[in-house]
Amino acid sequence: MESNPPAVERAELRVGSIVMLLGGVGVFVANIFHPHPPHQTQALLRLLVAAPHWSQLHFLIMLSVAFLVCGLAMLTRNLADPMARALGTLGRYLVVLGGAVYMVEIMIDGSATKYFADRWSEAADPAQKASLFNSADVAAHIWFSFFPVFAGVFIGLAFIVIGAAVVRSGNFPRWVGLWGVIGGTLCFITGLGAGLRFPVPLPVWIAGVTLAATWGLPLGLVMWRASSRST
Repeated sequence: MESNPPAVERAELRVGSIVMLLGGVGVFVANIFHPHPPHQTQALLRLLVAAPHWSQLHFLIMLSVAFLVCGLAMLTRNLADPMARALGTLGRYLVVLGGAVYMVEIMIDGSATKYFADRWSEAADPAQKASLFNSADVAAHIWFSFFPVFAGVFIGLAFIVIGAAVVRSGNFPRWVGLWGVIGGTLCFITGLGAGLRFPVPLPVWIAGVTLAATWGLPLGLVMWRASSRST
């Protein structure tokens, strides 16, 4: 595959670095303020009722994910080595597919489940309260069902492949690619465990999602530096 013209490459890396940094900062901040949700419905609803800015936080996550996906797609178009570009293309498809599914999860989590939780807490009639609880329980289980795609594909496989492409490319530091590979591997293990129903220790997920949530920051910086270098 031929390289992009130098001016196009620099412009794309510059724009990609900006959206990558915006997405990286947003995801990093959201990861700090987003609590680990309990898998027991009543405890989850009480958590959501006590979080008045839950929907706004998830809107920030949605925007951040959109920026991050765009930044990663632009990164993979500007890798130097042919094999790195091939891996980058595979990673680009994975991150777009996984990101699209995760967008649905975000809105169920941030809007639908929150709506039922608030109505459930306000309901005085026992029959209405039970009906709202059942609706919230369905929404929560649909939300949880998307987790293997989020962990296994979006920040799992996609980050592993893109990280490996960055390591192979040679025009970006190898350590920043390894960051994605390690974080993606831990997330993929967690997503695989959720999908196949075998237990994975919680620290594996915490370490993986922390690395994934912070990866956009160093990637954005190295993309900016690469766009500033003469070709």
